[in-house]
Parts: sequence; structure tokens; C-alpha cells
Amino acid sequence: MLSPVFGWLAGCRHCSHAGSAATMARRGVCSALLLLASTTPAPAIPTIVPANGVTNPPSSLSTTALPSPQTAIPDTATLVPTTGLLGTLQAVLDAQGFSNANNWSLVANSVTLANNATFTLVQYNLFLNPGGNNQDGGLPIGTPAGSAFGEAIRLALDPNLAGPANVPAGSTATIHWLQLLNEDKPYNGFGFPIAGLPGFWQFDNGDVSGGAAAGAATGPYYDSFAPPGAFPVPPMFVDGPRFYSGVGSYLHFTVIPIWDVFAPATGGRPATESIDVADFGLAWGFFVVPEPSSLLLLAVGFLGLVIYADARRTRRT
Repeated sequence: MLSPVFGWLAGCRHCSHAGSAATMARRGVCSALLLLASTTPAPAIPTIVPANGVTNPPSSLSTTALPSPQTAIPDTATLVPTTGLLGTLQAVLDAQGFSNANNWSLVANSVTLANNATFTLVQYNLFLNPGGNNQDGGLPIGTPAGSAFGEAIRLALDPNLAGPANVPAGSTATIHWLQLLNEDKPYNGFGFPIAGLPGFWQFDNGDVSGGAAAGAATGPYYDSFAPPGAFPVPPMFVDGPRFYSGVGSYLHFTVIPIWDVFAPATGGRPATESIDVADFGLAWGFFVVPEPSSLLLLAVGFLGLVIYADARRTRRT
């Protein structure tokens, strides 16, 4: 469908053959519209730029120590408009205890990324567990090297997300990352099923359920429930989930820059908190499948069974 401006421009084809005063006036309008269309740039959107040596998506990776090899396939890092996520974000906030009933509010369209905002992928890759007795990720002592997967990501946002234009008097506004996680099962016993959505969901805040609004330190954010400075806030982001294995396992993240606006209790009114989400987040993660050669062997075996069964039917006939 043509926009109103371009609909006018389509009609301007008729301007070139008439010479009346009315037609000349219309020709002037057409010229003005053509000038407007040629000088008004299309609205820009943020971009993802891999740093030197970084590929998006990164390479897949296969285990080296399992009897039946597995392969982790990374997600392509993608910018996701948060307008399409608002229902999911609210459902997970409710499930994890950061609900309207606890005076938490999800706010859209209050803060937006700059048109030239760039998410630079400084690092994005899969890796295998190193083995030994002091492996991260909760692996049992003695787990062989090369039997489970991890993933590392580092990114930088430039320019950073600007704060909300109007912060109520007495309120505090702070910037954070809100990281939504969808996983195949509730790892560490934490995660919530959401009706109509696959797997389990949570906000990545150290596996902590929320309560009454009491400040960003007890929120759903990536740096909540942690010592100050222990986890990054925009414009920098770093994560390294580890270690996972098992065909069908997956972790899909969407990390979103946000501003938290906290209003302390006053005049008999309880404290309130708003989560002002940016208009875009960055999706990343990985999933685990059988190693491709194993799939090929299964396919060949299945084909052999089909041929054998067909040969038996032929002989009987």
C-alpha cells in the first residue's frame, strides 16, 4: 500500500501535460512533495556489528568425550523489537513475582535507543568444558573434558540508552540490563512455565523470585541481588552460561537495556517501581542436537530398514 505522500507522488505523473494556472499550482505541490520525499531520510534502526575476528553466528561445536557426540548450534545474534515481546515480558514478570500487585510496572515507549545505536559484538563463541576437578557450571568432579557446552558473549552499546525524560521528584532512575531467558527445563530448579509458550522462562537475576518494589537491587535485572559492580550495566554486557549437554537442551536469551525508576514509599503510599524498556533487545543463545554424522548414520539405518522391508514384500509376492 502506498503511503499518503507516495500516493500523491504517483498522481503527479499527470502534472507534465497541462498548462492552466490550476495545473501549474498543482505542479508546484507535486514538486514540493517530490523534494520532501527525496530529502526526508527513512527512520534508522539500531544495528549489530561484529568486531574484528567475531562472526555472527559463531561456529557450531561438537563434544569430544561422549559416546554419542552432540553438537551445539549457536543462535544468530539478532535485534528484536520489544513491542512484540511485551506480553511475554509481563507474563514472566508476573510468574517471577515482579507483578503489578507488588507495585512493579512494565513501561513501553518511555525510552528509545538512538537511531544510530550500535550493538558491537566484542566476543561471541561456544566452548567446551575443560575437565578436571574444579570446573565451573556445577559439573560433577571428574566430568571428562569436552563433554558439555558453554557460550561466551561480550557486547558494547553505543550510544548508550538515554534516560527517561521525566523522572518524578523524589524518584531514582538507574540503568540496567533486563535479560529474558527461555530454556528447555528449569535448570537449578528455577524457571516458570508460561501458557502457550515453549519451555521454561525467567529473568536472569540469579534465580531469585521478586516481591514488593524495594529498589533495583532486588529487581529482575542482570545485576540485581549481587554486590555493586559484580555484574555489568549498559553500555557493556558480558555473560558466559556453562555447562550444558543433552540433545534437545537449549538456552535462548534476549537482553534489553532498561531504566528502572524507583519511587520510595511516602505519605502512606507504598514504594513503586517502573521498568522502562528500550525499543530493541538483542537475542542470542544456543541449542544442542545430535552430532551431524550420528544423524547421517540414523538416516542410513532407517533407509536400510525401508529397503529391507520392501525386498521382503517383493519376495513374498
